[in-house]
Amino acid sequence: MNLNECFRQGLLKKIPSDIENARKSLHESKRNVSDAEKNLKIGCYNVVVILSYTAMFHAARGLLFRDGVKERSHACIPIYIKERYPQLEKFADILDSYRIFRHRTIYGLEILIDKTEAEEALGAAKEFIRGIEKIID
Repeated sequence: MNLNECFRQGLLKKIPSDIENARKSLHESKRNVSDAEKNLKIGCYNVVVILSYTAMFHAARGLLFRDGVKERSHACIPIYIKERYPQLEKFADILDSYRIFRHRTIYGLEILIDKTEAEEALGAAKEFIRGIEKIID
């Protein structure tokens, strides 16, 4: 799928730019990181991965709000970022890989995430948010 298909299929939709919601979404992403850190301490590693992806999702969503785009598909967000922000391709790839990892974690059977994987996901989320934050602010 490409960016034009995402818009054509209504998976991404043009809206008025909304910097207030962009900042709210960024704030939500940081709240998810904080919750992930708490879960890491108590050994809830699957939850850490899910919250880390959710943090990245909200940060990316903040970027879309800033640009006047509403998402209706998690899969189209990395496509949008790669197209509109080529300098963030690395972050788009990270988001997409954790989108898939999160899906397997939630819906897969016998998925066991260890501490190292959880720490890596949390680190990726923090790096992702810093990258997006530079553009929003």
